[in-house]
Amino acid sequence: MRFLVNGPEVRPDIQDYLDATGNEKEVESYRRSVYNWNPITTPDNILRLTKSSLGTFGWCRRQYFHEKFDGLRGEENADHIRGKNVHDMVEWFWNNFTEEQEQQAIHLLVKGKMDEARQLFFDAVPQPPSPYMYGEEEQIHQWLEWQLRRLEYTGGDEWRPAGVEANIHATRFVEVDGEAIPIHMRGFIDSLFRDGEGYALMELKTGKYKKRGKVPSMRAEMQFYKMMLEHSPHAEFLPITHWGWEFPGGGIKDGEGATIHYEPTTAAKRIETTVENKIKKLIKAHIEMDFPTDPWLGKPPKGMPLEELRDSGKMKCHWCSHVDACEFWSLTDSALDKMLEELK
Repeated sequence: MRFLVNGPEVRPDIQDYLDATGNEKEVESYRRSVYNWNPITTPDNILRLTKSSLGTFGWCRRQYFHEKFDGLRGEENADHIRGKNVHDMVEWFWNNFTEEQEQQAIHLLVKGKMDEARQLFFDAVPQPPSPYMYGEEEQIHQWLEWQLRRLEYTGGDEWRPAGVEANIHATRFVEVDGEAIPIHMRGFIDSLFRDGEGYALMELKTGKYKKRGKVPSMRAEMQFYKMMLEHSPHAEFLPITHWGWEFPGGGIKDGEGATIHYEPTTAAKRIETTVENKIKKLIKAHIEMDFPTDPWLGKPPKGMPLEELRDSGKMKCHWCSHVDACEFWSLTDSALDKMLEELK
């Protein structure tokens, strides 16, 4: 069940951005940009790039092609609904928890009345017309507990974010094979906080937390946002000195538990080069219109039928909604047998 606590599910459009910022250069760049950029058929356009599209390209180029050129969309599942509901409530909290309520909570905390302060936080958020179905309430309560503890620690100093769902646009050039290619970067950043002499990017994650598998990819996402801000006119959020992730439901599906991972940007060695190279590869794929399938999670086991491989979760296709449209699955049996033989 979707609980639209902030009203209709509509994000600010480019006109809203222009009205709020007056950044005409970025608006013009955005209006020129498209996801399905092809330098031959759409020479007057430029590539539009988001954290999500870069991630999809890195996962499977063919999935990226189906989404950005064919316009296919993935199916919404329980994980998506939970994520949207929790994100919506966090946004609602920061936009509606008043300074008066904040001072009331601080007053209770100073007097050692933690339970009363906690109840004030929990009572502040609206309740859905029918109970949440996918564990949203537990994650919202965990997130509220973290904010309460932060308020106790900071006494309200820089407790509130400097930006919530910050709408950022940036134009830049990327050198690919000696040519400067213009692109438009666009994104909504969950929250930004003051941290000493700079700012911290914070992302809310509603899936499981596994440090070994999650942190490298999340650092790449944050570097994308950092890069986007540094090429944008939004100097009010610079410099970015830290980033972090909140996993209030990090224990689901055998995860390691509710976790906040926070670090200076310097903890990620060579991440800037890594993300820049990812962007160059994506641009080059558009220039060459080369988006092959990449279905394998490591080397496939021998002797297992493809459909069984997919259903076992040993192929990326297990999580893809575009299998019916994918050229990989439309190949003849003999071609597939040959492909598997070559991979041995």
